[in-house]
Formats: sequence, structure tokens, C-alpha cells
Amino acid sequence: MALVIYDQGYRIQTPVESLFRQRGVESMQQSGSASGLPESDDNLHRQQGTEERIQLSRERFELPTQTRRQPKGYEQAASQDKSASSSPKGLRASQIMSSPVLTVAPESSLRQAWEIMNTQEVYHLILVDDDGRPLGLLSRNDILERGTDSPISVTQAYRKQMIVASPDTPVSAIAASFVRYDIGAIPVISKDDKLEGIVCRTDLLRMLINNAHIESWA
Repeated sequence: MALVIYDQGYRIQTPVESLFRQRGVESMQQSGSASGLPESDDNLHRQQGTEERIQLSRERFELPTQTRRQPKGYEQAASQDKSASSSPKGLRASQIMSSPVLTVAPESSLRQAWEIMNTQEVYHLILVDDDGRPLGLLSRNDILERGTDSPISVTQAYRKQMIVASPDTPVSAIAASFVRYDIGAIPVISKDDKLEGIVCRTDLLRMLINNAHIESWA
């Protein structure tokens, strides 16, 4: 499954680019209007070049061979049972996602959500209903904007629309989305709408920092 949009727990057919503003678009418009000069394509070209390099580097994301450290609140996904012959070429979301995912109930307050984030050392929580259906994404910034000691419900702060991946989504597609859109995490959701894991921007930054050892990861 390619990256899709979830809106309050249901996947919708709306294209990602129609709901999520691409990075750099607004700043380029402001810069062009402030200077009174025609907008330059340099920034856009640089961003497109970055995205192309990410797509072309897919072969560098080999299947890992050693465990990497996860944030305190997350445990590494269960061992993979796919054989090398049956696994698709290139690294997939299921191989780098953090799982299980920390969640929060709709009746929780922002104060309670903040305590969970601080205790578990994470930056994102998934809002789920009683059946475990993922309803949206709550980040530390969402809470900071309203106050970390606020008694209001998380339903007044979470992101109802979120970009999600499937377990077999290529990491290159996830990385390109982090470049294009102003998002910090992408939940990984199965075909039957079960929350499988989460991939954060910091996961990919860690991969880039340690890219010399990517081929030996597990």
C-alpha cells in the first residue's frame, strides 16, 4: 500500500498533496513577495533534488542485521519471519518502525498525555477509540501550543488527518514524505486498520547518521 490519508480513523481517497502543504512553498512565496522580484526556482529545484536522491538511494537501505536502540516507551518490533527470498527488495516500514505504539484515549486530558510523553520519552501519541482504531496523531508541539498542564481533552488538540503507511511501504517513500511535508511521524497501519507501529523523523535521521553501517543492521 502506498502512503494514504486517514481522517478520524478511516482511510480516504484524497491525495496526500491536496491536504498537506509541501515544505518550502509558503516561505518561497513570502520571499518572492517581499523582494518584489519573480520567485526563484532554486529552492524548489534543491528540494526536488533531495527527494530524487532519497528515491535513488533505496538500494542503500538493505535488510538490517543488528538491533538498534529504541526510545524508552517503544520496543523493537517482533522478529521478522519473512525469508530473504520472499521479502521485497529494499527496507520496508515494518523493519524500522517502533512497536508497540503508545496510545491515548479520547477522554484523556492534555496533562495526562504530556505525562505519558515525558515518562516514556516519546514525542508522539496515537489517539485510539475503544476498539483500538487509530483516530489521529498527537505531538508534543500540539500540547505545548495549549499548555502542558491543560485539563482540556486531547480531542481538542490532536491531528485528525494523518499520513499513514502500511507495513510493506518502502522506507524511501516515507523518507520522501518527511522531506516534502511538515510532519514528524507516520503511523504504520495494516489493511484491516490495526495499528502496527510508527516511524518518526528521528528514526530516519538516525539511519542517515549511521548510513555507513546500514548494510549490517538487523
